[in-house]
Amino acid sequence: MLLLQRANELLAENKLREAEFMYKSVLKQSPKNGAALFGVGRICMRLEQYDNAIYYLKRACEHLPKMLEPLFALADAFLAVGSPVDAKTVLEYTLSVAKHNAQAHYQLGQFYLDYGFIEQAKNVFKAGLSCPHSAVTAFMLYELVQMSKPNALSSYLIQLTKLEEEFETPRLKTVVYYAKAKCHERLGDYKLAQEHFALANETQLSLSEFRTLDMLPFFESIKRYCGQSFFNKPSDKVKTTFTPVFIVGLPRTGSTLLEQMLVQHSNIGTLGENTVISDKIVPYLSMRNNAEFPACLNQLSNSMLDHCRILYVDEIKRHRVSEEVVINKLPANFQNLGLIHKLFPEARVIHLTRNFKATAWSVYSNHFAESEPYFCSLSEFALYAQAQSDLMSHFYQFMKRDIFTFSYEQLIAEPEKTIKKCLGFLYQKYEPECLDFHKSKKPVHTLSKAQVRKPISTQPLEKWQRYEGFIEKMIPQPQSDQTTQANL
Repeated sequence: MLLLQRANELLAENKLREAEFMYKSVLKQSPKNGAALFGVGRICMRLEQYDNAIYYLKRACEHLPKMLEPLFALADAFLAVGSPVDAKTVLEYTLSVAKHNAQAHYQLGQFYLDYGFIEQAKNVFKAGLSCPHSAVTAFMLYELVQMSKPNALSSYLIQLTKLEEEFETPRLKTVVYYAKAKCHERLGDYKLAQEHFALANETQLSLSEFRTLDMLPFFESIKRYCGQSFFNKPSDKVKTTFTPVFIVGLPRTGSTLLEQMLVQHSNIGTLGENTVISDKIVPYLSMRNNAEFPACLNQLSNSMLDHCRILYVDEIKRHRVSEEVVINKLPANFQNLGLIHKLFPEARVIHLTRNFKATAWSVYSNHFAESEPYFCSLSEFALYAQAQSDLMSHFYQFMKRDIFTFSYEQLIAEPEKTIKKCLGFLYQKYEPECLDFHKSKKPVHTLSKAQVRKPISTQPLEKWQRYEGFIEKMIPQPQSDQTTQANL
């Protein structure tokens, strides 16, 4: 037991190799020890050794029949290897043996939601409300108030008010405030909605450990290190077997909608909002050059860049993306465009823009898991948006031919025309299936997961106008109507 306890401590400290040694020492003595099997399975997940993870997690589930965590981890492992059918089987089994567990309902409901089974998700979340309250009860209500019919909302408001009294932690209160705001909005009480959106954002902002102003020197340093001399240095003659595509911009500018339209094309696949550049490539360069980003870009040898390309290709293989065009739609990759240009000189960059006030309100009125200041303050978002616009203008000087900019409003107003031009930029011919994106069951993991299961609507274009006075009050400084000008 001491070995197992120490292994758990090491895993908590992210000392994976030491923890693995301890767990396997336990398994030598007791091959059926479920806790040790689960520990090794979790380590395999962190190391992205998913086939091994499935092996150990299956065995852990056999020997820990009353624990749900190994089952949830096994479902995640199946999703990681591109087997949603197996993940669905595991999650449905979990719910069948834990009908009174709110977490089991939430996990299965989220799976249904991610894969476009909206009605099934709604039913599972509703059933989960009868379970003893836990943190996920607030998250289930947050989803339900956005997908249920108006006649159910009054009941949800009562439940949310009770949770508001039960929960003490700011993080959970934030979710309740957002859910109540969405509820009031759908009931047409925009004054109460605005008050609760403000409560939600103020509470979440209190959890942030920095402010957007702290980031501005970082953005300026990117301009310095990725200036004229950086782009003047000859790039490798790289010939890739795929076309890397990066959709960048501010959050809530329509990147999920665009991605879902594009991936209906027979030659286009996606990595989703993938962080391989910031999580693997940048740390490697920082280690090799003994400098943080962006200073680590000062010396980029061919061997370093080759290794970075291998890391990116490995990520594509891990996600089993076999199409000719590979999308990465992480909006924050606008910070990495200089590095992306060096890695893949032929990369295509799609820059999405949107009316500033509409973007600001969409960010302000949606709950982001991360307590970053620009997600939960209109004034903080204005600073971030200006910094993003300035950096895009900087990169546009050097990458004009590689960046295609258009607006969310253009995509909504003329979807076929816009997608045709976008596909032309990606060297692809138009396929009409791109307009049938809402019928797809491909997974979506962003805040727009339910919205993209519906045909294109102009409603989001006008929603923010109900709160225009509040937006202007919170953002006193002048802002451009458009986050960045389009070149469509």
